[in-house]
Amino acid sequence: MLEINETMNKEHFHKHTTLNGQLSFDEISPGFPVIKINNEYACATISLYGGQLLDYKPHEQLEQVIWLSDQALFEENKAIRGGVPICWPWFGDYEKFPAHGYARTTFWEIESTKQTIDGGTEVILKMSCHELCQNFLDSHPLFDCDLAITITVASKLTIELKTTNNSQHTVGISDALHSYFKISDIHTVDVIGLAQVNFFDKLKNQEACYEESKMRFMTETDRVFIDTTNEINLNDPGFNRTITISKKNSNSTVIWNPWQEKSSQMSDMSNQAWLQMLCIESANVLKNQLLLESGETHRLTTSIAVKTYI
Repeated sequence: MLEINETMNKEHFHKHTTLNGQLSFDEISPGFPVIKINNEYACATISLYGGQLLDYKPHEQLEQVIWLSDQALFEENKAIRGGVPICWPWFGDYEKFPAHGYARTTFWEIESTKQTIDGGTEVILKMSCHELCQNFLDSHPLFDCDLAITITVASKLTIELKTTNNSQHTVGISDALHSYFKISDIHTVDVIGLAQVNFFDKLKNQEACYEESKMRFMTETDRVFIDTTNEINLNDPGFNRTITISKKNSNSTVIWNPWQEKSSQMSDMSNQAWLQMLCIESANVLKNQLLLESGETHRLTTSIAVKTYI
């Protein structure tokens, strides 16, 4: 396993990432190592900071599928704006701790890399909470979990987040794969798959039911759809494509766009960036929070496929 203090040793890194030239090592910013994937299907970038996919583009696509802010900050203890950040072990604000947990602001370790049978690329990263998150453990001594993420770039993109409860007690967690999708224009895209699904509107602090077959966007949106395992289609006529997001072991779906006013207040987003991004997150949050028994493992999986209009 590649330890945190070895991530800058390029020779050691390359021993873990040969795979017939599918993988290479780079730094997206000084001190922030990334894995670059380029196989027969697609190109992708994975950051060891946050265990986070930063971009993904199938070779037949002209545009990135995953959005990364051109003003993203690469600084310790700050989340990277864009890509697929990991929200874990809580969602939103929690006591004195960082919003959305500490997984997205921790350096991860490389557990393994391999070429899949179909010629794709699999990367497994691991984070040990017992070693890396002692401040949280001091406040919550019953919490002792390990976390691993498997990112597979093949004919589709698959991300699996695995939580294992090592403690002798039941623990409660929330998790989410906070996927930022690149779109042509927020005003022209629509989302299908949430009709008749109950949601919690975080902006209005109230619950409702989404009645329409297509979800369109005319203002800031921050909704948590609950008790849903539905597949989602993001239709984008401007980019001439549909992005299909399917999931396993996820009972919540989060839809978020900050719109103009809020994005202008974010130092890591340009003023017009909200026009070209939409978050669709596979999650287990709010009333869908998980309770893991001692020794139990939970796997949250999202799969992303892209189809160009005929």
